[in-house]
Amino acid sequence: MDNLNDLKKIWLAADTGSLPAPAEMMQRIAQYRRSKLLKKAALILAAILLTVVMVSVVFLYKSVMLSTRLGEAGIIAAGLILIITNIGSIGRLYKVKDLSNKEFLAYLEQVKINRRYYYRKTQVAGLSLVSIGLLLYLYEGVHQHLLLCIVSYALVTIYLLVMWLIVRPRVHRRQAKKLEATINEMKRLANQF
Repeated sequence: MDNLNDLKKIWLAADTGSLPAPAEMMQRIAQYRRSKLLKKAALILAAILLTVVMVSVVFLYKSVMLSTRLGEAGIIAAGLILIITNIGSIGRLYKVKDLSNKEFLAYLEQVKINRRYYYRKTQVAGLSLVSIGLLLYLYEGVHQHLLLCIVSYALVTIYLLVMWLIVRPRVHRRQAKKLEATINEMKRLANQF
């Protein structure tokens, strides 16, 4: 019986102060969900606003060249891609409310896969459309003045290169690192329960 008493003493003496409260995991899930919903809603609102502005430009600005119309179509299509993909994300975020700890971890792993797909496929399609659209849209306004045309296209090309080669990968890495940290934190909390 001595071993049982020793085991009982060890069990009762174990430090449980570092273990999280059961509500902490639920609080973190709710905080994650609330933060993502607000960001997605703001992004959708901005995309809708900018797409509506571009659609109104189509009707108000009487362009003569086909390149301008193609540019407008490319920019509007990119806006629609952004709106549709983020509405789908909001739909998935609403389901997060009723998930268990393991289901939430599986959800985060799926988010990781979805983000990778978005970065490699969807974002490339949207950025390609908006880049080509911007370059085509710009042509009608600057084509008659050689210096203005060269300067405008140089500035827009530099801007697009910075967005494609610097900003886009940096934002993706930062978001991936943040998501990985969230996944690791949730795994640590789930394993402590």
